[in-house]
Amino acid sequence: MEKKYLYKLFIVSLCLFLGACEGYLNEIPQNKQKLSTTDDYDQLLNNAYLTKAVLPYIDVLTDDVDYMAADRQPNFANSADTYLGAHLWDNSIETTMPNGDETFEKFYNSIFNTNVIIGNIDNAIGDVLDEAIVRQTRDHIKGEAYALRAFRYFYLVNMYAAPYDPATCEKEPGIPINLEMTAEDKAYHRSSLKVVYEQIVDDLEKAIPLLENNPMDTDKTRFSALAAKALLAKVYLYMQEWDLAIEQAEKVIKANPALFDLRDAGENPVIYTETPLSYWSPEDVPGIGYLDEENDNVLFVNGINELYMILSGDIAETVFYPSETLFNVYEAGDVRRYYFMKRNLSGRLRYVKNRYYSLSYSNFVVQLSSEYGYTRAIRTEDMYLILAEAYAHKTDGIATAVGYLNTLREVKFRTQDFETTGRLHATDFNQQTLLETIWNERRREFCFEEQRWFDLRRTTRPSITHYGITGNATLQKDDPRYVLQIPQKELNSNPEIGANPR
Repeated sequence: MEKKYLYKLFIVSLCLFLGACEGYLNEIPQNKQKLSTTDDYDQLLNNAYLTKAVLPYIDVLTDDVDYMAADRQPNFANSADTYLGAHLWDNSIETTMPNGDETFEKFYNSIFNTNVIIGNIDNAIGDVLDEAIVRQTRDHIKGEAYALRAFRYFYLVNMYAAPYDPATCEKEPGIPINLEMTAEDKAYHRSSLKVVYEQIVDDLEKAIPLLENNPMDTDKTRFSALAAKALLAKVYLYMQEWDLAIEQAEKVIKANPALFDLRDAGENPVIYTETPLSYWSPEDVPGIGYLDEENDNVLFVNGINELYMILSGDIAETVFYPSETLFNVYEAGDVRRYYFMKRNLSGRLRYVKNRYYSLSYSNFVVQLSSEYGYTRAIRTEDMYLILAEAYAHKTDGIATAVGYLNTLREVKFRTQDFETTGRLHATDFNQQTLLETIWNERRREFCFEEQRWFDLRRTTRPSITHYGITGNATLQKDDPRYVLQIPQKELNSNPEIGANPR
């Protein structure tokens, strides 16, 4: 039998320690035959964060993106054609991808690196004589590895397995879990959803004290204790553990209540306008910096350049656009509508959130780009909306939920509009209408941050229709295609994993 793909990942471990192979671990210093120092492990961890694009298609699955066949230029529309299978929910979305769906492989590669770190970092030697500092460095790196492993499994289980349901999670198949770094030629079966989520929680519960007790000065492309707590709040939300989600989210905003304030941008007539513009001056660029790691509200960023292939500013690259339904979900006075999207001179919506390109010879911004934009971010805004959703599920929680919504919305609306169109009133809601409002608020706030697909899956799984080159396709309500197919490469080499139903 052909060696299983996950087994092949572990072979890399032997290559690493024996110094006999070359490959994706080539960022380890070439004069090292094995990992030995804390710096070696830190470099391996940095590699595990996957700074290159690995998940460019997730937003084309959603109702936030439209495909405009009329704009397609066959000689140039390679990016759009590559991800059209995902946009039309082919039984396997990789059918139009020349290299297949690489996310599964790359995320398990990342997990493998974290396994190596967790299993061996305690034996690493430091580059200083102070053993206390060396121990602190070891423990911090281990804490990051636990958090990153949880992050990867969280993504994988929300792509390739059914949404979590407390009533069925013990029997519902999840994804394979392997925490070892030994090389064994064996089948890798799926663990249940319950087991997968328990593993994610366990990793985060180990990560948080290691990071809290051993702080290091790292940037926000690496996990901190606060970012790990925020991720844990999100995991509990998905598990429908409302009290636990509240506990973690409240800890986060107690430590950091900051929100990105758009009120000043709302007073800028160049930004807050329906009028299409062919250029902006540097001080009037909408969207700029919304997910910048320097922002106080941003706790963690990952996934640079993810959206360039589907939402670039060059029409030769793609004919995917933000959908009109997304544009219309914003209310009057909501600055985000014009800060995240702008119409070009042809009337097409363009994504401008956290992206721009400025020609060096001009003071004008003439082309949109996601060249330096992050897409996977953990932000305090998510904590406010987690709190709103969790309280909405509790008896007598509506007023508290609406309070959290209003705290967020107040800084996203123009000052003169908030009291008339932005402020919400608890007496206007029952539990269901409030939940629908919260889910729409999540759509507004987190568009193009890889959250909409996950939110659709875990909430209502509605029917969606997309249009392609020659016709349309409909994702039916509760369609099994809300679970992505296991990549064919993995099905071929590890058939025991089993294909997802279609």
